[in-house]
Amino acid sequence: MVRFSDIIRKKSEKKIEMKSSVNEAEKDRRLKISPYYEKFLERAIDIRERVKNDTDIDTSPIISDLNHITNNDFINDLYEYTMSTPGNYEEMIAHTVYVTFASLRIGKGMGYDNKMIIRLGLAAFLENVGMYKIPDSILREKGKLDEREIKIVREHPKISYQIIGGMGEKYRWLAKVALQVHERSDGSGYPMGLKGEEISDLASIIGLIETYMALIKNRPYREKLVQPYAIKFIIKEAKRLFPTKILKVFFNEISLFPVNTYVRLNNNSIGRVRSTIQNMPLRPTIELLYDSQKNKMKEHEIIKLSENPLLYIADIIDEKDLP
Repeated sequence: MVRFSDIIRKKSEKKIEMKSSVNEAEKDRRLKISPYYEKFLERAIDIRERVKNDTDIDTSPIISDLNHITNNDFINDLYEYTMSTPGNYEEMIAHTVYVTFASLRIGKGMGYDNKMIIRLGLAAFLENVGMYKIPDSILREKGKLDEREIKIVREHPKISYQIIGGMGEKYRWLAKVALQVHERSDGSGYPMGLKGEEISDLASIIGLIETYMALIKNRPYREKLVQPYAIKFIIKEAKRLFPTKILKVFFNEISLFPVNTYVRLNNNSIGRVRSTIQNMPLRPTIELLYDSQKNKMKEHEIIKLSENPLLYIADIIDEKDLP
């Protein structure tokens, strides 16, 4: 005779086993991905020092790593890992890595081949080198920049162009992308006020990602926006600033509930978005942090909303408002 208690026990054991399997898979994935995140942070620091000291930039190790990431299909995992990992690095260094990996995800969504994705990744990683020539007193300014300081900061695309252009003829395309990242489709950008197709797609992709990252990360002069509200801001403002084909890919690849967004489910439990599903943007995978009674969970549970039709995201929570 099969006892009800035995059925419950077996279900519980199976659930623990599945949870353990998910945790092991997650650990294995992070072990594969984390070295690239750390390596690119170190490379960004190295680039900064080379620029400050006017020494040559070596692109070969960057290209090699980008090639390995692309060939091993690490792009989406690396983006999600980067966005869910709290950064302890200075803002400019972390920003460079965020923009690089997010740009790679957009490039993949655009259907670029490996060669074009690597070109995009290299451009995203190096386009901001001119900022390392801007005085630290301006970059670390706690209040809003005045007109003089804004004018100085807006010189950085030209400085990037000069630095990259000095690397040789084969990098002229890269210098051009760096010069155009802050140009906008309606002509409102800088430094040349280019419009529409005058701006390269690579520059537009990086420019859109830079805009997004500037919104979701804290700045010295303002707090970040909650990620979904940043997306909504871009929906409202970006139509005139970036090509439609790039915006469509952006909204498909960068979910309304991006990785690391804190959410409340309809059962009142609270969690953090761990990964998204391309064709199901409203049903990401959630790491539960607090139960329905707002008690912090000792062991975090992974819930795939795509497999749990009765659960859905009811609200967005700012990190500072967590229980």
